[in-house]
Amino acid sequence: MSVFPAVPVVRREDFAPEIVCEVYELGSHRRTPVAVRELTSRQVTIGRMMSPGQKDAAIARELGLSLRTVRAEISALIAGLGAKSRFQAGCLLVRRFG
Repeated sequence: MSVFPAVPVVRREDFAPEIVCEVYELGSHRRTPVAVRELTSRQVTIGRMMSPGQKDAAIARELGLSLRTVRAEISALIAGLGAKSRFQAGCLLVRRFG
C-alpha cells in the first residue's frame, strides 16, 4: 500500500514539516542514503523559500534574481541532495538544516 495519497492530506492539516517528511519517506523506495554534496548558501536560501510552496517567480523577485537563475539553483539543489523531486528536496533540507 502506498502512503503517497496521504501526503496532500497531511500537508493540508498544518502538520510540522518533519511529520510530512516522515510520511513521504515511508513511501520512498530508497534503501540507502545518497551522498549529499555541499550546498551553496544561495541554494539553501532558495530551498527554504521553496519548501513551504513559494513559487519560483516569487523567489526570484524577493532575491532579485532571474527566474532562470532560480530554476538552475533549484535543479542544482535537488541534484546536490540526491532528491527525486522538489518536495523531497524540501524534506531533506528540513532534516538537514531544521
